[in-house]
Amino acid sequence: MIVSAHNPNLLFHFIMSDRYRRQRAFNQIGETGQQRLSTSRIAICGMGALGAMVAERLCRMGVGFLRLIDRDWVELDNLPRQALYTTEDALELRPKAIAAQAHLHAINPDISLEAIVEDITFENAERYLTGVDCIVDGTDNFETRYLINEVAWKHTVPWVHAGIVGASGQAMTFFPGRTACFRCLLPEIPPIEQMQTCDSAGVLGAAVGVIASWQAMDVVKTLLQPDTAESQLSVFDLWEGSVRKLRLRNLPECVVCKKSKFDFLEGTAGAVARVLCGRGAVQIQSKGRDTINLEGLAKRLMLEGEVRVSPYMLRFSRPPHSVSVFSDGRAIIHGTENPDEARKIYTRWIGG
Repeated sequence: MIVSAHNPNLLFHFIMSDRYRRQRAFNQIGETGQQRLSTSRIAICGMGALGAMVAERLCRMGVGFLRLIDRDWVELDNLPRQALYTTEDALELRPKAIAAQAHLHAINPDISLEAIVEDITFENAERYLTGVDCIVDGTDNFETRYLINEVAWKHTVPWVHAGIVGASGQAMTFFPGRTACFRCLLPEIPPIEQMQTCDSAGVLGAAVGVIASWQAMDVVKTLLQPDTAESQLSVFDLWEGSVRKLRLRNLPECVVCKKSKFDFLEGTAGAVARVLCGRGAVQIQSKGRDTINLEGLAKRLMLEGEVRVSPYMLRFSRPPHSVSVFSDGRAIIHGTENPDEARKIYTRWIGG
């Protein structure tokens, strides 16, 4: 075929047909695998450090449909680790899902991209996390992961989990009906005072790149070789340069994969946010959470802002917001009447 720069349409189609040439040359993909990728549908829950990079990897590989779900907007302190976004995105306060959709379309205009600027809750989780071949976990809190896990088991959708704090992380693929589930790995949400977040412990962008690439590879193997793809918990200490693999077994008493109880999906567990009218605040109530060790939480937060603690409550101030946390797990986020913003602040500083 003779392609001339004087015929831009012919040149464009030639370039597009050649886009995946080196991918197809890899034996485990080939023509059949590339076709399978082009018809695959993925939901990415959370478009932060991990989710955005996984989306970029899958976009470049030609995965046909990506649903990009995130409640948040781009901020300047995202940019060292969230490689898909730009300074302009942060200055314009663009929602991450919208910014990601624009950048991914520029990278590969041949795939379909759906941007969802919403928080994943028990009310919409089944709508957004079904009708796909795989779910990607790019979230920053345990409650949403429990929701993903329950949707996956109820509708038999594989999902790929990953998480990172500092330079340490983990990743695992869950296959409903074949493997243990996330509640087997973590039967209960850890106590708040023991949680580390990216803000309290930091996170390194280079480490994010390793975990996200590993997660993207697990997604591709799940799409192309679902019967042979392994399901082990991979644990990374990237500062020390170590990777361990652990085999996870089903818990005989697991409430999800053994008893088919979907408490988070049914709304009987998890956090509920309610605007406190006239007070410029949002109350977040975590259902079923044990009492909080306020002294332990205070020790974790005192390097991040002003902390006052009594036997009954803790007050953490980081202008322009403050958070009042009560020993029964209830919290009031002052300085906003936006439930999504309140959840973000709670997750960022308290944990979830």
